[in-house]
Amino acid sequence: MPYLWSVVVVLVALVGLGLVVGALLGPVKRFVLVSGVAREQIGRDTGLITARLAALKVRLAERRA
Repeated sequence: MPYLWSVVVVLVALVGLGLVVGALLGPVKRFVLVSGVAREQIGRDTGLITARLAALKVRLAERRA
């Protein structure tokens, strides 16, 4: 029954792989959360910069006229 040891080794490897994947899911979820928050903040800041540039262009146009 040498195939029995092969089955045992494969099952142990699958359990080990499951434990490693389970341990890595926590940091991956945290990274996804933080990257979403950062993306939202960058989008907000980009919108503010765009609005300030538009206001500056209007002010310069008014000053030249």
